Amino acid sequence: MNKKKIIAVSLVCIVIAGILAGYGIYLVSKNPEKEEEPRFALEIYGNANMDEIIDEKDAEFVTDILNGRENETQFADANRDGVIDQEDVDQINAILDGTATYIWILDGNGDPVKVRLPIERIGAEYLSNVELLRILGVEDKVVAVDLAPYKLRWFYLPDKADELVNLGNMNAPDYEFILGLNLDVLFTFSYDIAEKKEKLPGVDVVFLGLYWPDVIKPSESRFIQGVMKAGYILGKVDRAQEYVNWLLSLVDSIKSNTVTLSESEKPRVLMTGMVGYIKDASQTTMRTYNLIDPLSQMCILAGGKPIAEDLPDWLGSSYYSTVDPEWVLEENPEYIFVHAVRYTYGGVAMTPAYGYDMNDTSSLNDTWQDIMSRPLLSGLSAVQNEKVYIIAGDFRNNAMGSVLGAVYLAKILHPELFEDLDPEAIHQEYITNWMGIDYNLDDHGTFLYPPIVIGDEIVGAPDE
Repeated sequence: MNKKKIIAVSLVCIVIAGILAGYGIYLVSKNPEKEEEPRFALEIYGNANMDEIIDEKDAEFVTDILNGRENETQFADANRDGVIDQEDVDQINAILDGTATYIWILDGNGDPVKVRLPIERIGAEYLSNVELLRILGVEDKVVAVDLAPYKLRWFYLPDKADELVNLGNMNAPDYEFILGLNLDVLFTFSYDIAEKKEKLPGVDVVFLGLYWPDVIKPSESRFIQGVMKAGYILGKVDRAQEYVNWLLSLVDSIKSNTVTLSESEKPRVLMTGMVGYIKDASQTTMRTYNLIDPLSQMCILAGGKPIAEDLPDWLGSSYYSTVDPEWVLEENPEYIFVHAVRYTYGGVAMTPAYGYDMNDTSSLNDTWQDIMSRPLLSGLSAVQNEKVYIIAGDFRNNAMGSVLGAVYLAKILHPELFEDLDPEAIHQEYITNWMGIDYNLDDHGTFLYPPIVIGDEIVGAPDE
């Protein structure tokens, strides 16, 4: 056995022990049954007391509203009929004992959505939804996925790869075909769902909000809310809660090491993508990401300083800004991280080739060498010091809500602060313990180029 497998558990234990010892204790030891300040208000109708879960206290709270001892709250009307009464208590109790025939939530867009229960036949779009369904242990109910996860069905759903239905390109859905699948629910990745709701009568179209993680303010993250909402919809509340606690504990363990860094101790970083001049030397522009985008958020959490902070749109609603290479030269970042997507939401295969089905670094190496040879980048400190990294789209788009990206970046930007942090051990824990997939990163998969070295182990690509 490779020794990385042996040390993985101990490394995770070290991380958790460190959290328990200090800054992050409230995240790991969080017990919603205790009288503690909630980290967020769960956006499900029935959460009358506006904490993180629905429990007996919510039924009691509605009773107190009826008796004049409490004021009405946003989610007290559990059946959403416009009146708070005993029927809301009954709906809360039905949610708790698993007999509810429906549940009302605010979806990832903040719109009220009624989901009929129980759910037996699921359609899922893109990687994050499919991964979350595995995490919650309901992969047996997934009957159809769209193009990107279908290409990786051998990895995500190996036990039903032969029978899994391909939904096709969900940017242009074949609604007649989808209706014929008799789905109970379609978990979408795109937040533009009006047409799908109209064209798929009888199918509950649900946007959980996984498109919008927030690792700077995770308690306000629609991604975290989406995980919990899925837990209630699918009857896997405890599992969802455990997973949220794990993610937030990782966020807090990183933050506890980087929060005290001075501005001068934070490396200046260009977060960019495989577009424009980075992809093709004939192009005249480059892309960098604003605060709203998880790429810049993971950089900040990891103790970096995105050079995009100096741009006018940094705090705006646009996910990225388009800049000239000359601007990048003036800013002279110390690190460059190039975000590469393997399969787009529309299912288009992009280059370089990386991921769970790629066991060598040749494609990543070719692309990296090409980037390093760009004439306008040759004067950058990042290029001269070979601190240019291609990072997998999984770090941003999987069901870890960009936390995995922050873990890898933290190890690269501040190895001295994270001596005991092994990103690949955490990545492996995600695959094995949470998704329940038999897959060894020591032997398979490429996600980072150039790989980093921890001791005598390669991280980001299979061991040689």
